[in-house]
Amino acid sequence: MQPTVTIISPAYNQERYVAQCIESALGQTYPHWEQIFVDDGSTDGTRDVIARYRDPRIRLIALPHRGLGALVESYNAALAGARGALVAILEGDDAWPPDKLERQVPTFANPRTFLSWGRGALIDAEGRPMRVMTTMKGVNGEARVDAAAAFHRLTRENFFIPSVTVMVRRSALDAIGGFRQTGSSLFVDLPTWLWLTLRGNGDAVFLDAELGIYRHHAAGTSTDKAAQMRLEHLRVVLAVEAEAGPEAMARVRWDIRSRRRALARGGLVKGKLDLAAGRHAEAYACYREALVDGVDVGPRVRALRGMVSARARQLLRRWVRS
Repeated sequence: MQPTVTIISPAYNQERYVAQCIESALGQTYPHWEQIFVDDGSTDGTRDVIARYRDPRIRLIALPHRGLGALVESYNAALAGARGALVAILEGDDAWPPDKLERQVPTFANPRTFLSWGRGALIDAEGRPMRVMTTMKGVNGEARVDAAAAFHRLTRENFFIPSVTVMVRRSALDAIGGFRQTGSSLFVDLPTWLWLTLRGNGDAVFLDAELGIYRHHAAGTSTDKAAQMRLEHLRVVLAVEAEAGPEAMARVRWDIRSRRRALARGGLVKGKLDLAAGRHAEAYACYREALVDGVDVGPRVRALRGMVSARARQLLRRWVRS
């Protein structure tokens, strides 16, 4: 028997795009799915567009507006009503290629697979192609990443992107209490993936195939809050570390060097943002911390270059003003 996929579709003021989102689900060559929209109090016609579709596989949970800080409640409201053994993410302004489910569901025939993802096609507000999104360059076919290795990489970068390509085994989500928003006021994906890889066994599987279409537009969260999301990454990692405790962290071989790698990455991110904003002294301090925390040669070299750049710009500004 083929498993049902529950498609979780959070939406807020996406009247312009939500029909394309639904049509991409309806166009799937794999027929065993349900789509649960969770609307966060849209003030445009998003709910009306969804209501026009009479397919019984499409459902709407209408909630009052609570914002990004309560995003996890939207995801878990959909999860509570889900009937599928697999869960996939399809936000209201994104879409899928027709063979997405047909390609991805078979990866879960292997009981070790708890999550899979693939390449994404980035498009603009008008639907024009921009570029291919992938974090696994050079992979042909598929690649398996065991849970512990995935956790360590996630502490430095969210490489299960774009989220529109991600599919998760429902039982793995249930084992961590559903979707999580630990340490974040903006997103659910990174905290959830960290908990999945920390507590789970098995592998995350990357497929070298286009499994999602991610829309970049001015009203999108990742556009509007990009800098804040990058800064929150380290906060999320440290919050998960604190909540999980030493025993759970030891299970994935987390040690002082692992923590230093995460801290160095956070310092590099903040240093880059401070430098771009003209906060040269703050950037220098961040890069210096990244140099001290750094374990690997690459991040230490980037930190040193950042320090030189920040100091040079600081001196140039003083010279111009004098």
